Amino acid sequence: MIGLIFRYVKQHKWLYLLVAITLIVYDVCLLIPTKIIQGLVDKIGQGSLTRAGLMQDMLLLLGVTILTYVMAYIWHLKLFQSSVQFKFDMQQRSFRKLVVMRTPFYEKFRSGDVMTRFSTDVEGLMDMVGYGLMIVVYAGGMIAFIIPTMFFISWEISLVALIPMTVLVAAIYFVGQKQDKAVEVNREAVAGLNDEVLEVVEGIRVTRAYSKKERQERKFQERTRTLARGGDNIMALQSLYNPLATILLGLATIAILGMGAIFLERGQVSLGQVIALQLYTVSLLEPFWMLSDFILVYQTGKTSFAKLQELVDTGDDMEEDGNEWLAGLDEIVFENYDFSYPQAERNSLTGISWTLKAGQTVGIVGKTGSGKTTLVRQFLRQYPVGTGGFTINGQSVLDFKRDSIEKKIGYVPQEHVLFSKSVRENIALGKVGSQLEEIVQAIETADFTKDLERMSEGMETMIGERGVSISGGQKQRISIARAFLRNPDLLILDDSLSAVDARTERQIIENIQRERMGKTNIIVTHRLSAVHHADWVLVLEDGRIVEEGTPAQLLANEGWYYEQYQRQQRQEGGEA
Repeated sequence: MIGLIFRYVKQHKWLYLLVAITLIVYDVCLLIPTKIIQGLVDKIGQGSLTRAGLMQDMLLLLGVTILTYVMAYIWHLKLFQSSVQFKFDMQQRSFRKLVVMRTPFYEKFRSGDVMTRFSTDVEGLMDMVGYGLMIVVYAGGMIAFIIPTMFFISWEISLVALIPMTVLVAAIYFVGQKQDKAVEVNREAVAGLNDEVLEVVEGIRVTRAYSKKERQERKFQERTRTLARGGDNIMALQSLYNPLATILLGLATIAILGMGAIFLERGQVSLGQVIALQLYTVSLLEPFWMLSDFILVYQTGKTSFAKLQELVDTGDDMEEDGNEWLAGLDEIVFENYDFSYPQAERNSLTGISWTLKAGQTVGIVGKTGSGKTTLVRQFLRQYPVGTGGFTINGQSVLDFKRDSIEKKIGYVPQEHVLFSKSVRENIALGKVGSQLEEIVQAIETADFTKDLERMSEGMETMIGERGVSISGGQKQRISIARAFLRNPDLLILDDSLSAVDARTERQIIENIQRERMGKTNIIVTHRLSAVHHADWVLVLEDGRIVEEGTPAQLLANEGWYYEQYQRQQRQEGGEA
């Protein structure tokens, strides 16, 4: 953490030099009023105070006050502006990492934990760069100026007066050790609470459907109570500092007044110097008090840094990205290809041999859990490549940049990702700089026009977070329209027609045949009517291709495809 902060300070050295200079001037200005008071008391005691001298001291005090205000304004403004910029830089750095990471990375972190690292932990580091550095420079500067000044007046009295302050520092250290553990526990409680809230928001419909509101409320209350107890524990430790400081300052005052009286009687110090020593000791309370805050800020910052660094350092276990840019998808070949998910005990795909040629429409069918989605995900390069052959245009898939492969693919997953934006904005994500005419065409291709006409504000209708305000079928068609807008070389529909009726499905399939004639399409489905027009169909079972051919050939073979087709025909009343 110290290295990170040092590098940031070095990058903005002129700004921090300005902050350091203004803080030093500010610290010096804080000493001058006490020095003036010391002189005034001595002059009063000696009977040598004049009107002109008093006026001169008052004007000096006024000037120092104005200068102190100006210096404080400058260093406060620049220091805390810089800490906000640091926070922005850290969030940008972490976000850049998140957007390039593949699926295995996200399997290592909970959603609530990532949110906590982005918010609470970044705030903790920002406090260290802002308030923490202020304590180091400001409090350190005051101590560096005040203690030598006190020793210059009387080193004996100063030494005794500083003994309680030394005890205060030791107490701050030991209490800070316990506070460190409490901060870590509290941070984990915050992450757990964030997870709980995200789960409730994302699963609100299921929660209501199963009447689990009371249970969720109890769980939430328990988590908030745990969080409150953690916060109370931290504040209980934090509250120890004030009584300690008050008691020890009182002891220091007793020491100064007692020894000051003795030294004053001996003529070794003046009354003004005794009062100055007391004022300097009181002035030391603030920097020592701030040191107690620094312990908490430092411990929180250290914990936050470790969490953020873990996020930045953790990889997604992917192979090194390729160097070549993929110009087009002419042919994709799997040859005796096996694949298993990380930590899985057995293969999800076994012995896959299949050639996908440009312009083909391929259907992939099979039982639930047969490996259909796993197979199409290989194109997206979200996991490390399995064993066996996997080539694009005759070259290993690892030779190509993953981004270049992604740009050629339009993927509509089973779980549709929609954002709390308008219908138009959700669809427009499919293509940067898309025109209204293109969006309208994509909507028509996805057979979403009539639904859109029934919406209150048409394309500008807000659909709520994750599309909470629309039906499952509408979610699917918005996602399909987004993929159509992209007009990709390869379109993958991963069971993306499951929530629409048979008529809508037929219309979308007809639109695909018309609009994407001569382009490559993969349709994963349970409804065989969705792939009856396909050029080629794969039937998967337990991660293996058990049947393949044209729809007509598969019907003639009277295997699983034939049996499933007949069953679905009977269920639909004989409709094609």
